[in-house]
Amino acid sequence: MTFYAKSETKETIREHTDRLLDNLRLLKDSYGHKFVRMDERMWELLRIAAEYHDVGKANTVFQNKIRRAIHEEMLETDCDADVPHNYLSVGLIPFSQLDLTKEESRLLIHAVGYHHERDKLPDKEMIRHILETDVMNQRNAISEHMKLPLAEKLSFRFVDRLLKRYTIHDGDQFWNYVLLKGLLHRIDHAASAHLPVEIDIDQSIGASVRNYMKKQGFRKNALQQFTEANQDKNVVVVAQTGMGKTEAALLWVGEDKAFFTLPLRVSINAIYERIRDKMGYDAVGLLHSTSVHYLAEKGEENWEALKQQSQQLSTKLLMTTIDQILKFPFYYRGFEKELATMANAKIVIDEIQAYDPKIAAMLIKALEMIHNVGGKFMIMTATLPTLYLDELKKRNIIAEEHSAFGEFIDTSKHRHRIQLHAKEITEGLEDIVRKAQTSQVLVIVNTVRRAIELYQNLLEQELHIPVYLLHSQFTQEDRQLLERKIKEFNEEKINGIWITTQLVEASIDIDFDYLFTEMSTLDSLFQRLGRCYRKRILDEERCNVHIFTENISGVPRVYNEHLVNESIKLLQPYDGHILDERTKVEMVKQLYERKRLIGTAFLQEFEDALYMFDNLDPYGMNKKEAQRKLRDIQNIQVVPRRIYDGIIDLLEAYAACRDVKKRLLLRMEIEKKTVSVPRFVAEKYVSERLPKPFEHIYIIDVEYDFQRETWKGKGILLNTPMSTIY
Repeated sequence: MTFYAKSETKETIREHTDRLLDNLRLLKDSYGHKFVRMDERMWELLRIAAEYHDVGKANTVFQNKIRRAIHEEMLETDCDADVPHNYLSVGLIPFSQLDLTKEESRLLIHAVGYHHERDKLPDKEMIRHILETDVMNQRNAISEHMKLPLAEKLSFRFVDRLLKRYTIHDGDQFWNYVLLKGLLHRIDHAASAHLPVEIDIDQSIGASVRNYMKKQGFRKNALQQFTEANQDKNVVVVAQTGMGKTEAALLWVGEDKAFFTLPLRVSINAIYERIRDKMGYDAVGLLHSTSVHYLAEKGEENWEALKQQSQQLSTKLLMTTIDQILKFPFYYRGFEKELATMANAKIVIDEIQAYDPKIAAMLIKALEMIHNVGGKFMIMTATLPTLYLDELKKRNIIAEEHSAFGEFIDTSKHRHRIQLHAKEITEGLEDIVRKAQTSQVLVIVNTVRRAIELYQNLLEQELHIPVYLLHSQFTQEDRQLLERKIKEFNEEKINGIWITTQLVEASIDIDFDYLFTEMSTLDSLFQRLGRCYRKRILDEERCNVHIFTENISGVPRVYNEHLVNESIKLLQPYDGHILDERTKVEMVKQLYERKRLIGTAFLQEFEDALYMFDNLDPYGMNKKEAQRKLRDIQNIQVVPRRIYDGIIDLLEAYAACRDVKKRLLLRMEIEKKTVSVPRFVAEKYVSERLPKPFEHIYIIDVEYDFQRETWKGKGILLNTPMSTIY
């Protein structure tokens, strides 16, 4: 008798199970020594779970579903009840023959019983009905097919045990369950995808970095020597921009499997490209919401394989965003897979201060969970809020015996002398224009509306110097064009003005002569300073950074008002003076001390989020719901009506196309025409949605202003309904 597991490949249950066992051996042989909690007994439990996880698929209702799909003859049965196979599989495990402790039995029951997470809870009577009237009639045939002993007598106590799920209150057994179930997920998903659970095991990123540095004639600096010397520990590093932090992190990773996270997709893409193309390390994957588009556009020939390997978390080094791999503090159904993947790996969190307090709380909880399953982490940042460091210490996540902390700051090179202006930035336009006659001037403001206001003001003056505008509310393709343009402008040393928002704080590598900026919180402000005299030393008395502290846009919606006011107080002693790197680090520490934050919305959000994660009821949401909570659901994707009219042919071509690669390219072309805008601002102009699968994109009846030939325009004009801009 043949029992099928998959319709697409006509794979039998035994064949599929053998794939799991191959992946189990691969995982154990490759990284077995890295799993702190996986002793020989745990590996044996995982083997048993793999052997029995799909036995329940032998029920006739399931087999007939597959037979219908592959056009084979239906089997006769009096049973028409449909129960998830994972529940049935548990009932067929011969517990009496396995010599398990009570706790081991519970681990096995839950790992197999929930290797698929269902909305439908196990129903004892339905399970009894199918096992007794259908499955046990075929017991010998199933046993022979699987080459496994099966339960001789049925007991249904396992259903009661399944209904009492593991929680954090189960102590060490909870973490053992997370590993057992999570690793079963990993080998099962890899087997279903016909992929190895781990690839490029022998490829060392540490060795690639050392070879790259040697070829370039670079010597390891103190930071890089420190991280390389502490590969066996959790590491927290504060280091200024330009110190080779990426190389330092990769040297810490060494020969291990690792995940490298950054807040911005464009930064992740840039580092991925650098590792792959400049360092020559090809065991690197990319995973974020638009990574497939990026890989296809970049011309990666094997982008489909890269996509699959990245999604299965099988690549040796994965560049990714936190919403892809670190959302397990939400305890969504199936969270164990991502968390178990951390147990034999290292994770780098770059620029933790760039996340809002709720996300920072989630990251701290995630690091605590990673610590509990035996993984290692590195926090790497230019400025580390004291509040976050204190919380890590309080939770014993960075205790002295298994952690290393280092600060690497070069105080010998001065790059910024600041001047504070107790007025609105619009009052500084005359000075901006004067300096732009002979220099490159970067203007950074806190909101798109303020950026457009300044740009319009300068256009009306009919200046004889170039003035450009860059913010988030251009279409994706126009924004990419402008991002390239600002870099070229900077490299070619053209005098003029660029007006931007905080978009340029971390994602764009530029080095302007002067910075004029609205005040923000210090951590954000110091990121902005990194776009001025980024690679140069200031060896004269002039102020190259001008900060405007009155009528600041974006407060309190973008930046917390209390933190902005405290930031101004901390800056005032340095008005007219050099602001060195050590001072910047110390000021951020002071700003984010708990005593300074008492009574603020920032501290409240941070503590409320931590409390939520500490007290969350596991399995209350699914993976997509957790992802939505992480992403900025306040923003929506829109396409201005005029642009939509120009892509109707693309939408029709997409609907008619059946070639997977061509469809992806068409989809990319369509999504390039979209703009991400705040929902509360855009909703009143929204008219309709695009057809499936683009229903997340709204058509918006407002003007869009941009000329690609001249790089001029204001982007989407949310306060200007359809008119005659062009």
